[in-house]
Order: sequence, then C-alpha cells, then structure tokens
Amino acid sequence: MTQAPDSSASNALNAVEDNVQGVVEQGRTAVTELLAWIAEDTQSVTLALAITLAVTITALLIKWGVSFARQRMDESSLARVMLGTAERLSAMTFLIIGAAIGLSATSSPQSVLDAIWYVLGLVLIIQVAAILRGLAVDLVQRRALQRADSRSAVWNGIAIIKWAISTFIWSAAFLVLLDNAGVDITALIAGLGIGGIAIGLAAQGLFSDLFAGISILFDKPFKRNDLIEFGECLGTVSKIGLKTTRLRSLSGEEIVIRNTNLLDMTIRNFQRLEERRWLFQIGVTYQTAADQLEQIPDWIKTIIDETDQARFERAHFCRFADSAMEFEIVCHAQSLDYAVYMDVRHAVNLALVRKFADEGVEFAYPTRTLMLARDDGSVVAPAATLQTQERGDQ
Repeated sequence: MTQAPDSSASNALNAVEDNVQGVVEQGRTAVTELLAWIAEDTQSVTLALAITLAVTITALLIKWGVSFARQRMDESSLARVMLGTAERLSAMTFLIIGAAIGLSATSSPQSVLDAIWYVLGLVLIIQVAAILRGLAVDLVQRRALQRADSRSAVWNGIAIIKWAISTFIWSAAFLVLLDNAGVDITALIAGLGIGGIAIGLAAQGLFSDLFAGISILFDKPFKRNDLIEFGECLGTVSKIGLKTTRLRSLSGEEIVIRNTNLLDMTIRNFQRLEERRWLFQIGVTYQTAADQLEQIPDWIKTIIDETDQARFERAHFCRFADSAMEFEIVCHAQSLDYAVYMDVRHAVNLALVRKFADEGVEFAYPTRTLMLARDDGSVVAPAATLQTQERGDQ
C-alpha cells in the first residue's frame, strides 16, 4: 500500500529528530568523558594538544607558502587556478584534522574520538563543496576572460554560471549532510528531479536564450561594434545581453533578436575581413581587334596596381556573350572600411572608362541586329535599305 505524502514527510522528520537526539546524547557523553580524561591524564592531553597545534600550524604555513607562490604566477595560468584550492582551506578544518590526529595518537576516550571524527566528516563535506565550487568557477572565469576583450564583457555570463554551479554543488552537499543525519534522501532526490523538469519545461524559452547568450559571450562569434549580417538584417552590434542581442541597422533603427534565434542563423561577420574581394565583369564590342583584346588584362592590372589600397588578383577574357566579349576581373580592397571599398571601386571604374576611351575600345551594351531578306532569300544590307527609302521619299 502506498503511503500518503504527509505520512512520508512525517516519517522523515521523525527520523531527523531521533538522529539529532542521538547526536546530542553522544555529544554530552563525549564532553563528560573528555573532562574526566583531562583531569585524570594530563600528560596524554598535553601530547594530544601539542600534536593538534603542530598539525594546524604546519598546515597554515604550507597554505601561506602556496598562496605566496600563487601570487607570483600569471593570472591566467592553470597552475594559479589549481593552487587557489589551498586558499579555500580554512583554519578550522586544519584544527579539527589536527585534533583527530592528536586524539588518535593518545589514549583518549573512544566517545571523544568518535565525536571528533563525526564533526570532521561534516566539516570535510562542507570544505570539499567549497573547494569544488571555487575551482569550477575559477576555471570557467579563466577561460572566459582569455576569450573576452574586457572583464565587463563576460561579467553577466559568469554571474549566471556562478549561480548555477553554486546551486548544484551546495544542493549536493546538503543532500549528503541530510543522508548523514539519517534522512532517506531517495524520495527527496526524486521530488527535486520532477520539480526541476517542471521548471525547465515552463521556462524552456528563457533558459535557451540564457544559454545562447552565454555561448555568444564565451564563443565570441561577434562582439560589440562588429558589422554582421544574418537573414535579411545587416547592422552593427550595439549590445549583447543574456536574452537578446541588439543591432543598429544601416538605416538607423534598432534591431532586437533573441539569442536562440540568432544562433540558429548563419552569421556573416564583416568585421573580421582582412580585405574585401571584388569580382566584376566588363564587356567590349565584337568589333574590338584581337591585339587590343590581348592588351586589356594588362591595362586593367596597371590601373588596379596604381589605385590606392587596391590589390590585383587576375583578369581574363572569359567568354563570348550574346552582345559582348566579356572579361572577368578580381581585385581586393585592402581595408575593412566599406567606404574605402566603394572608393576603390569608384576609382577603378573611372580609370577603366578613361583608358578604354583613349585606346578607342568601346564597352558593349545589349544590342540586336535585324537582317532583311528579299523574296529570293538574299540578304539586304540595312544601310542600303535605308538609302533606298530616303530616295523614295525625295
């Protein structure tokens, strides 16, 4: 038969109460026997106290030495992060460990020894949780700051991760403490799991945006002031938040997009261009002589080489089009600035117009030649037909 929830909770509280009462009784017994042992065996008490102080002082000296060596290391080094564990060891932990060693080395009462080991177990649970939490946070922060332009750029993301790590580790430590207190934590873990699933489903969109924002902050597909394009949007990144990213479009309005939606798209980051590539075609008429066709690539190369912040790559006579013989040209504007890129195109195009005019080469444009035929199938030249028509009009 299944127990009601109220009955299970009542049984758990009764188990905790019984355990606490047992611990209190053992504590009273340990204190009574400790006082009696101090009065009867001063030599053993003095030895235990000396061992306790020696262990504590030695541990503190080692901790201070490690801390001094850590301060001389590079802030972003992994060794510095690992040695930070020593700074989280408290003097109380050293004192209890020293007491446990001192009491074990002497003829102390068994109840006193059991009590100090019980306390040491509780202290170590808390101490290990604090060490793991600090180590995990330091590792995340070290990696984040290595990839960030400034500490402020990842502060919000680190704060969220700190909260998540702290919640997980301290919850686990609390469950272990409850287990030591005699509480059956199986039902509690199951309840927490079901509650976590319910909360996750209810806030699925929020959490997905938060993790997407953290991914952007750490992975750095773009940063503030970068010019990016996604979908049909093009703009400069003005703010990267944990839920949304804001862009200032070229036309001036602000674009706000959820981080999850943003990462689902293909993002083009123009800020990381080393130079802008420009591929274009020009066409000349079919009346252009072969010698001039052969010289055109050299003319284009010379023009591009003489243009400021332009780099020539290639120029080829690529195909016979319907109304032109086409050349394909590739060059590069050696600047990230879009205005400079357009200045290069302007200068090259203008120089090409002037050069072709000087050489007597005509640019082609879409044309169509209409041929007339007589009844016998012979072709009539358009010019002859026009002259005949003019004589008839006269």
